[in-house]
Amino acid sequence: MTHDYELIVIGSGPAGRRAAIQAAKLGKSVLVVEGRCRVGGVSVHTGTIPSKTLRETALNLSGWRERGFYGRS
Repeated sequence: MTHDYELIVIGSGPAGRRAAIQAAKLGKSVLVVEGRCRVGGVSVHTGTIPSKTLRETALNLSGWRERGFYGRS
């Protein structure tokens, strides 16, 4: 069985996901090839996105960004 695709995306990280979604919205047939067990790429599951989210949450909850307002800059 053969399939014809107008776009083949290698990797389902942020860029690949965005490309696949845009192409599908434009009516293109898309195939996403991912080498890992989960889609989303390394940055979503083990890399920068979870760590940045955790950092931003900690800064907001601790009031670190607002310290200048209270005279502690």
